Amino acid sequence: MNGRTIPPINAADPVESALGNDHGSELHVLWPQVLAGLEERFSGGQHAGAVRLWLSSGKVQPQEVKDGVLLLDCPTALFAQQIRRHFTQHICELMTEQAGSPISDVQCRVNRHSLERHRRELQASEAQAQVQRASNAIGGSSRRSQESGFKMLEGFVVGTCNRMAYDAVRRIIESPENPVNPLFIHGASGLGKTHLLQGLAVAFRERYPHSQVLYMTCEQFKHAFLAAWNKGHADMDAFRVSIRHADLLLIDDIHFLSRGEAVATKNEMFSTLNELAGRGKKVVITSDAHPKDIKYLEDRFVQRFQGGLVVMLDRPDVKVRCEVIAAKALSQGAALSPEVVDFVADHITDNVRELEGAVNKLVHYAASFHRKIDLSVARQALADTIGRDVVEPRLKMILRVVADYFDLSVDDVMGKSRSGSRSMARHIAMYVLKHASSDTYAAVGEAFGGKRHSSVVYACEQVAKHRASDPDMDSFINDLLMRVRRG
Repeated sequence: MNGRTIPPINAADPVESALGNDHGSELHVLWPQVLAGLEERFSGGQHAGAVRLWLSSGKVQPQEVKDGVLLLDCPTALFAQQIRRHFTQHICELMTEQAGSPISDVQCRVNRHSLERHRRELQASEAQAQVQRASNAIGGSSRRSQESGFKMLEGFVVGTCNRMAYDAVRRIIESPENPVNPLFIHGASGLGKTHLLQGLAVAFRERYPHSQVLYMTCEQFKHAFLAAWNKGHADMDAFRVSIRHADLLLIDDIHFLSRGEAVATKNEMFSTLNELAGRGKKVVITSDAHPKDIKYLEDRFVQRFQGGLVVMLDRPDVKVRCEVIAAKALSQGAALSPEVVDFVADHITDNVRELEGAVNKLVHYAASFHRKIDLSVARQALADTIGRDVVEPRLKMILRVVADYFDLSVDDVMGKSRSGSRSMARHIAMYVLKHASSDTYAAVGEAFGGKRHSSVVYACEQVAKHRASDPDMDSFINDLLMRVRRG
């Protein structure tokens, strides 16, 4: 990005001369250009929304540059933490490019007005003792304690398996007036439903600090409701005030609502959802199953949920698995080789939680035995998880990796459909199996459900032509051949 160079006024201190307190207007002219540069750098990546969330909302303002350090005013400590953690280096580079003078660091401070506003909010919350008492029963003694340990949305790894859910959450943050309501996210355990919900809670509250955000599990809702029910009208009123005055209500694992004959709890939940929807407030719900597949859940709930947006989290694709493994290892100070990352990603495929657990075990195993993390150590450390010296059957591995690449199921690849992506995926799988082994064309055809010798020959010829004209396809096939031969 081409920047505009500001000539120094004082040669002895060019940075302060160009951007110091006496020339604050220059700094505020450059800042939008820096933000535009950040948007461009992070466009399309997992931090694309983070630039808008933490920097472009207008809540963060540059104040001065002194001794090569840029000072930013931030509304909360969380803003400062996120900027320091993710954007310091990029801001320094872009500011240096724009100003023509070196910027070496970024410092963040929470300004006095933000602190005063925070104190006023605390005083107001003390005046609402009954509402706070109900909130305590639901999920914590304060907002701060309730969010302690929450996962951040910026740490959520995005891929084809979860993009719809992630984008739907981002839209709630960016455009809370969006009429789609409620958002219902479903998927098996360990795929990131709670991560999305908790990350949304923190990000929404940071973006809209005066909003009322309430996160709870379905079990917490049931227990809080029954406790208030048993104590009488005053407690029920306080419970309803706390729940039904939320700007954003997040309910985790709503499938637990269907267990047993909790008629009163279900009626309260349904009334709550109706009232919030009628007032234009947002509701986000997670479950381990699609609304239609939750046993004993009444039609009124199913219709309410399907009237919003229902999205699924699928099993993590290979790109997401690799990124999760590498990021988890780096968070513990370990840099894994591509060979080790591929090994873990190839053998642990069901969910993100298992991947993170495998990395934890691998890192601690290597530390305990003072070993460098290589493929041999990975096999030993994870032997009880994936089986000692397990090598995934060659065909199974090829089918899984090819299916992930084309965003298909293994059944799609093995089926008879001749649609573009399915046919191409099937041809590539045949090609790789033939070229990574000593199998004959007839043996490959047998592995694919009795395909004729001539069909396999044709498939291999077609793939060879595509490799010659498509560098991306050629790279993918070459990597897969290496992994199959190595495994």
